[in-house]
Amino acid sequence: MKKISQRILRVCVVVTLLFIWINSLMPGDVSTLESGWAEKLLWPILDRIYDGTLQSWIEALAGMLPGRLGLAVFRFAQQLGERLPYIWPSVLVRKAAHFTEYAVLGFFMGLQWVRRDGRSRFWLPEGLCLAAACVDEGIQLFVSGRAGQLRDVCIDLCGATLGVLVALTLLSAVRSWYVKRTGIRKNP
Repeated sequence: MKKISQRILRVCVVVTLLFIWINSLMPGDVSTLESGWAEKLLWPILDRIYDGTLQSWIEALAGMLPGRLGLAVFRFAQQLGERLPYIWPSVLVRKAAHFTEYAVLGFFMGLQWVRRDGRSRFWLPEGLCLAAACVDEGIQLFVSGRAGQLRDVCIDLCGATLGVLVALTLLSAVRSWYVKRTGIRKNP
């Protein structure tokens, strides 16, 4: 039974990686069309949320900062206020997609790499997700209309961390339930 579940998890990891990397191979214009439906879905919601509140918060922060730094933040807030309603849905959809893809990958990898004694590992699946994110962004360097970005690697890693932590929490909960139910301290 355990070998079958490990094989299923390996297939889930491979399928998730293929999904991520195939999306990275899409040219920029195709990728924009792919994420366009989600932007159209989110636009009415974001339009109601955005009323200049973010800009006013940043301007208030700029007032608390000294000298040139405060001025730079204030100018950033003005530029953001002019551009945010137009770029927000696109950026939000793309970055949320990065985060979600890697949260799923991190979850499967977190379940996949458990030590023989039943204890969980964190750094191995996290490191593998980081390597996958670097490959993902590296692929985009060679695709027209795309660019590999360090910011996206960081977003990917945050998603992977959430996925691994959810997997480890789930494993811990199942292990606790098993011990309470049977009284046996063995990996279920």
